[in-house]
Amino acid sequence: MSGDLAIIGKRQEILPFLATGALTFVIEKGEAEKKVTELINEGVKIIFFSEDFMEELMDILKRYQTETFPCLIPFSTGAKKTNIAIERLRGIIKKAVGAEIFLEEK
Repeated sequence: MSGDLAIIGKRQEILPFLATGALTFVIEKGEAEKKVTELINEGVKIIFFSEDFMEELMDILKRYQTETFPCLIPFSTGAKKTNIAIERLRGIIKKAVGAEIFLEEK
C-alpha cells in the first residue's frame, strides 16, 4: 500500500478526512509509533496525526525533523487548548517557504 498522504487518529478525529480519499487509519493510544513506522516503510510521504499522539511520536519526529520526507504533521482535535499542532505546522511552513507567513492573533 503506497500513497502520498495518510491520516491517523482516533475514529471521531479522522471521520471528516474519509471523504478526501486519503489513506485513513483508526488507532488508539500505544499504536501510533508502530503505525507511523509502517507507513514510512511503505513510502507514505505525508502523514497527518492527531496531536494527542505527539508525545508517543517524539522519537520519530526527532529522527525525521531534518528530512524532506516523510512530512509528519499534527492536527488539532479541538479537545484541548494547546498550540502544539499549530506551532509545529508553523515551523514546517517556515522551513519550506523560508519566511514566517502566519499572522499573529491580537
